Amino acid sequence: MYNYTFWISLSQELKTITSVKNLKIGDVLIKGGSPGHIVILADEVINDRGEKLFLLFQGNTPAQSVHLVKNLEDTSISPWYNLEIDAVIPVSNYTFYDSKFARFK
Repeated sequence: MYNYTFWISLSQELKTITSVKNLKIGDVLIKGGSPGHIVILADEVINDRGEKLFLLFQGNTPAQSVHLVKNLEDTSISPWYNLEIDAVIPVSNYTFYDSKFARFK
């Protein structure tokens, strides 16, 4: 599978998520391209108002064991992330500009 799948093809083939309210564990934050990047939404917490925070995993290229990503921008909630669509979301070694989320079908 790794021989035929890359950020470009994944960004075109995965189902786009258009609302953060619909984000679920297992969804991805993705930037297609070369270079591109992808992180996996690994866990979530929800408060009494229905607001969600997420943990992110990434592995890098070539394929490596995944690791938890620290939130370096908001240390008050790190390692959790408050995710938004079309936002700037920095992760340890990459910054998603105009963030897009997707789900495997």
